[in-house]
Amino acid sequence: MRATGSWHGNTDTGKESVWGNRIYNPERLAFFDQHLKGMPAPENDPPVRIYVMGTGDGKKTDEGNLNHGGYWRDENEWPLERAQFQTLYLHDDGSLDSFETMEDKSSITYTYDPERPVPTIGGQLVGMFKVASPEEGGPALDDVPEFLDQWTLARNNLTEVIAAGGFHQKEGPQWIGAEEPYQLLRDRPDVLAFETDPLKNDTEVTGEVMVKLWVSSTAIDTDFTVKLVDVYPASKDYPEGYHLNLIDTIQRARYRDSWTDPEMMTPGEPVEITITLWPTSNVFKKSHRIRLDVSSSNFPRFDVNPNTGEPMGRHTKMIKADNTVHTSAEYPSRVVLPIVPGEG
Repeated sequence: MRATGSWHGNTDTGKESVWGNRIYNPERLAFFDQHLKGMPAPENDPPVRIYVMGTGDGKKTDEGNLNHGGYWRDENEWPLERAQFQTLYLHDDGSLDSFETMEDKSSITYTYDPERPVPTIGGQLVGMFKVASPEEGGPALDDVPEFLDQWTLARNNLTEVIAAGGFHQKEGPQWIGAEEPYQLLRDRPDVLAFETDPLKNDTEVTGEVMVKLWVSSTAIDTDFTVKLVDVYPASKDYPEGYHLNLIDTIQRARYRDSWTDPEMMTPGEPVEITITLWPTSNVFKKSHRIRLDVSSSNFPRFDVNPNTGEPMGRHTKMIKADNTVHTSAEYPSRVVLPIVPGEG
């Protein structure tokens, strides 16, 4: 981080995560010198440097944030050759483990209503901002002082709409679209949460996470979202635990096989979709759980799918869709995690 604080959202990733411009600018300059000017890399400079999160004590800091912790580690290659890929299967009871089901028919169905999408609660985004209107004390952009350009004037008057970073995955009045009674996201009827038993050992996940879902829908087009969550157990500081979002993304069904040749779904017919998440590095500590949330919306980070199959941005209506995640022997939905042995 270039900021002076070590927290992003309500999660503190440790003092080592704070570079500030004093460290960040020389690192950036050395990168450009090497890759744009062809200059040699600094002597003894590691080819890969990663930030491993999750080594904190899980208590609340003086600033009121989760002490998730972390540290920098040098590596010789990327992806890590020593990472071992572990497949965890989704089951219809909400469990997540390494055992394939033997059931012939197994699935979970939820209703996705684009009029009531799942609210965005943090995430790996820069943040969402708006320019304050003149009524809110902001500038009149058509009356820019000579010493300022319009962009600088707007930038200096931004207000945050959606906060980025790590947050306890629970609705609240600060999140767009959240409604009372505010509940844990996992308890929403349109969110499927699959989680492991409490871990017996620290488990480091470092690399690209891949999710393969067998899905079907009553609609010809819909979305599927996935989110990897580090579930802290209940504690004095966090009586209901802390459900920390790590990485998430979305897949529009019509583009499941190609971004250039969209193909609508056949209602009720299972199809496999592959969703690749951004790389991460996190130690899931002993007694924590690894959770995968599956849904069909994450708004306003991602635009809602009206479920109609109409041209994007030109839909005339929105309809509900009953979306199904299959978990049977024939249609095994699963997540593949890059586990680094002996670390953490």
